[in-house]
Amino acid sequence: MLMNSLCALALGFVLDMALGDPNGSLYPLTLIKKLVRSLENTLRKAYADSPEAQNMAGLMLIIMTLIICLGISVALLFVCYKINVVLGIIMEGILCWISISCKYLRTSAQGVFRAARSGNIISARRYLKKISCRDVDELDMNEAEKCAAETISENITDWIIAPVFWIALFGGVGGIFCRCINIMDNTVGYKTESCRYFGKIPAIVDDVIMYIPARIAAFLMKLNVAFLHLDHKNAVRIYRRDKRKSPSPNSGCTLAVCAGALGIALCGDEYYDGQLVRKKVIGSSSRPIEPADIYWTSQLALGTAGYGLLLAAVARVAAYIIVYVL
Repeated sequence: MLMNSLCALALGFVLDMALGDPNGSLYPLTLIKKLVRSLENTLRKAYADSPEAQNMAGLMLIIMTLIICLGISVALLFVCYKINVVLGIIMEGILCWISISCKYLRTSAQGVFRAARSGNIISARRYLKKISCRDVDELDMNEAEKCAAETISENITDWIIAPVFWIALFGGVGGIFCRCINIMDNTVGYKTESCRYFGKIPAIVDDVIMYIPARIAAFLMKLNVAFLHLDHKNAVRIYRRDKRKSPSPNSGCTLAVCAGALGIALCGDEYYDGQLVRKKVIGSSSRPIEPADIYWTSQLALGTAGYGLLLAAVARVAAYIIVYVL
């Protein structure tokens, strides 16, 4: 099973880079998002409007979403592996493809990059809406460029390294588990007053499962900074200085590396659903953000993904040797 899951991870990444995340309403990630929204509406009404009750409703959202999504994933894998090992690897590869969103992140980033170079703010905002939970309709071009760099560097953990990490541990089901938690955090995580209590537990669970992957992502990202001949020394310095400035214990890790590598300042005050969320600035503003920064952030995402896959392969092969050879 160790090598089966490694083959599935490789297949899933190839499928992701070839096909990305389809926009269809029947694509599994879209269905999971719809499920979370549906359960949210039901649970908000079912529980009293008090902090304790809404916290319990948030916990029930996690339990019900995971039971449904992981139950379906485990059942599919069980049936496919029972029929044929190759069919099982293909199905697990599909689960890995669903879990990883490297191409979607890079394609959206490239859309913002092209829009920024041509000065098309409407197009830039349209691409930003695909990858960011922030309010982007009022952003000017410089703010849109900064938002793109922030969102890409943040999602290197959420959409690439964390799924790969959990796949390396538990196979395709681990990747689905990771993305379900991340979707719940992005949907109801308590950035706004309306989700202050309902989204508290989903946000905490997301922080827990992303804790180790975020630090792995930052480490791999620093390796890629050196490979791309960006400012590795400053990336290390800003990471040590600013990684704890984000409200999340995890997102500041890759944000700090990106800001240091490019010599820019990220974060600051942001709006979510019309509500102001104050954030500390990460990095140092030695120059204004440019469209080229979006390109380099996208390159950081791709390179970090490659390093992440290599690390997962090494870990799986080492586990195989320990379990079956030694």
